[in-house]
Amino acid sequence: MSRADRVGRSRAHDLSALSTSIGVALTLTLLGGLVAGALLVRELKADWMSALRVQVILSEVPAGAEELEPLKERWLQHPAVGSVDYLDPEMEAAALERELGEPFMEFLGSSPLPAVMELTLDKGWMQEFGLEGLSAKTAEWMAEQGVERVEYPEALLGRLDRGFDDWAYPGLVAVAVLMFIVFAQISNVVRLSVFGRRFLIRSMELVGAPPRRIRTPFIAEAMGYGVVGAMLAYAIVVFGLSGLRSMLPDTLGAWDGGQLVTILAVQLAVGLVLTSVSAGWAVSRYLGARLDRLV
Repeated sequence: MSRADRVGRSRAHDLSALSTSIGVALTLTLLGGLVAGALLVRELKADWMSALRVQVILSEVPAGAEELEPLKERWLQHPAVGSVDYLDPEMEAAALERELGEPFMEFLGSSPLPAVMELTLDKGWMQEFGLEGLSAKTAEWMAEQGVERVEYPEALLGRLDRGFDDWAYPGLVAVAVLMFIVFAQISNVVRLSVFGRRFLIRSMELVGAPPRRIRTPFIAEAMGYGVVGAMLAYAIVVFGLSGLRSMLPDTLGAWDGGQLVTILAVQLAVGLVLTSVSAGWAVSRYLGARLDRLV
């Protein structure tokens, strides 16, 4: 074989490797987008549900800061509570007077409004326990000493929770279809890469190479395509998420490395498994194949 032929084949192989890696990367980008979308919807649901306030109406007004501060600390010890604000009845009544333009405090003599602890729910707790956990926690809070009742927009939260559930099943069907496309596309890309060297596979078999020794380099090479493709796809997904950060600053801004590691891990796992399985199956098709099947 001349040097020009070797250079030509090397360039052709490099071009094939590049095109295969790009094909795997584009397909894994779709997979990464699905994973990121699922994580984002989960975060948005927790954000919206935890943004609604829970009001704990107290039976008595705390007598000064010496009673108020320990009371706040007690409520902050609950794992479901993210933050606590105290709504002073006198201050709330004065604000209501300014809003209505009627000095009803002069007529009543005292504030008709109760003392309220306004709770902001912890986002992580809401992700884990949801609306059912909040209902159970509300019953627990109502049994505590000094609590008259607990109020929160239960109907609104229920509609919000049902809204996410109603979209869950169509979303699962769409994800299943897209995942099938991902698997089929990666399999086809790897099979085309192996198809271009089918005569090499047959030649190795004719000189006595065992099937395992023939499959191993093709599988290793395909897994390399999977790793490169996964890294490229991960970079594309991260770039896309950085563009969405300005639209969803509270949600995406709170993401730590865990969500990004999850996306990368899924892309790497799927890329490695599918490319290795596809390469092994594609090579097996040409082992012992007749010449008319290779042409």
